[in-house]
Amino acid sequence: MWNQRELSRKEIMIVFVVLSFAYIYPLVHADYAYVDDNWRALHQAQEAWKNQGRILLEVLHRVLTFTGGTTNIFPLPLLISVFALALAMTRLTLWYFTRPCILSCLVVLPILCNPFFLGNLTYQFDGPGMVLAVVAIIYAITCTIEHVVYRGFASALLIAISLSLYQPTLSLFVGLSIVEFVCGVKNRISTVKALSLATQRFVQLTAGSLIYALTAYQLTVDGRGNLSVFDARWLEVAGQKLIFAMEQVGLLVNPGAIYFTVLLLVVATFAFVLFMKNIVDMPGGVLSRVIVLAVYLLGFPILLLSIPGVMLFLVEPNLDARNYIGFSAVLVLVLYLNYEVLGRAWLAARWVLVVPVLFMFAFCYAYGQVIIAKKELEMAMAQYIAKDIVSEKQLGLVPVFYFVGPQTGGNWLPRGHDAMTYMPALRYILSNANVLLHPHFFPRLGINNVVGGKRDVFNKLVALNGVGSPV
Repeated sequence: MWNQRELSRKEIMIVFVVLSFAYIYPLVHADYAYVDDNWRALHQAQEAWKNQGRILLEVLHRVLTFTGGTTNIFPLPLLISVFALALAMTRLTLWYFTRPCILSCLVVLPILCNPFFLGNLTYQFDGPGMVLAVVAIIYAITCTIEHVVYRGFASALLIAISLSLYQPTLSLFVGLSIVEFVCGVKNRISTVKALSLATQRFVQLTAGSLIYALTAYQLTVDGRGNLSVFDARWLEVAGQKLIFAMEQVGLLVNPGAIYFTVLLLVVATFAFVLFMKNIVDMPGGVLSRVIVLAVYLLGFPILLLSIPGVMLFLVEPNLDARNYIGFSAVLVLVLYLNYEVLGRAWLAARWVLVVPVLFMFAFCYAYGQVIIAKKELEMAMAQYIAKDIVSEKQLGLVPVFYFVGPQTGGNWLPRGHDAMTYMPALRYILSNANVLLHPHFFPRLGINNVVGGKRDVFNKLVALNGVGSPV
């Protein structure tokens, strides 16, 4: 069958380039200034990236823009980074499959099409660097240097580079290492080779983190990247974060997605148990097989922990969707298990994988429409406010406006309300962008005396006569 024909490296690359650019089209078309983009566009970035331990993101932006500031050249950086990711996914496909076909590419596609990654892609300034951080992780996994020491150093260096662009990608390395281990068990490699590979990954992860800690992390002054204090309360806080993350993942399973989600999970579970039997046939001693079995079974809980990933160990209280890069590895493993076991039953059954991929694309395009709707409402509201300020003489004399954004509960975005009702994960992926208007939005309309603040703080100041009257 044509769909089972083995593809060359060039053909796989073309598949990924076409699908990747089709996937990001809604984001390019929307051209939406997402959260931090508002103030970065005003050249107020200063040393914000360096202060968060992401110095390479600052270097990357200066190289791409040929400037020392935060010049916005969107969507060029996104197009370049997504093309690089297409090349990396080509490499990963050839890493997992000896005879890849077009359906094999669908297994790896969630690296980009992870619904929680949409927030990362929406950032016009930060997004391309986050994509390249994922690229570095994939190359760390697929490094083919023969000498084990040199290969380990190269992978560790790539991990450090990824962390210097976006720290949560560390969880993706953990997740893809687990996928690789499952592949090894499925292929019945020797137990010594499987355990050696797992050990190498652990050493690479540790060395890469250490390189980052001794270099880019030393520039960090932002408290968001500080490690949590490992006391009696840490386990409780980490547990709450994990439960919250699982609840957000559950939002993806809306009524229209239940049927294929259950099917994929049932088949993946069956395949996971089926491949576990291969451990008995793996060359090696009894003790090594027992250790391989333990690592194999531990892979599942570790994979779940990799969804919030490093956020479990940081003081940062916010768990935004863009932190769930590790969920890409979960999707890859689920699709890989389905691909393998369905292919054993009936080759044509692998076409089932088209359904979840279509869901990811539909979700992305729905998200694109939601941010367009939000962009329209923001512009309209800002213009109404700006018109009042410049036309009313009394308002023109006000030295400072303390901007408190309106509530965003209920039907706050009429054009996008139905989409967020039927796909509740969309509301979560909007994240802090749910705030309607940011104070940094007004300078583009000529209003330069707007200061932002929180509603609860504002109400307290009003009660204490600490601010002027609401306008």
